[in-house]
Amino acid sequence: MTDKQKRLAWSIAGAAVLILLPLGAIVARNWGWVEDAGHDLPGRLYGIAAGLIIAAYGNIAPRKLVRYDPASPRPAARQAAIRFSGWAFVLGGLANAAIWAFVSPIDLAAMLSMVPLAAALILVFVRCARLKTQRT
Repeated sequence: MTDKQKRLAWSIAGAAVLILLPLGAIVARNWGWVEDAGHDLPGRLYGIAAGLIIAAYGNIAPRKLVRYDPASPRPAARQAAIRFSGWAFVLGGLANAAIWAFVSPIDLAAMLSMVPLAAALILVFVRCARLKTQRT
């Protein structure tokens, strides 16, 4: 199996988790296997899975080799920015999943779950912009 095929398989597996986990919760609720009075279990499971997938991506992304560019003035700074981005998305994804798991009601969880991801994204943009201005 080539590297592209492995990446595709992992992507399909992640999409399958995002689809099948809430679907399984709906089926389990309808068959009486789980008690879900507020009917919010599928949404919560989807939010938790999405946060964990974002964290997994943040963990994997810095490990991918970046092609060395001899024209690049600071390859170490670029790699440090990639590692920082990975950490930001790991922590943002874990915080997102935790909010979906523990914050009630679900409307509040839906609103608050975006805060750690937005913060991670803003931090990454600021770090990259700072790297870009230092280079020139």
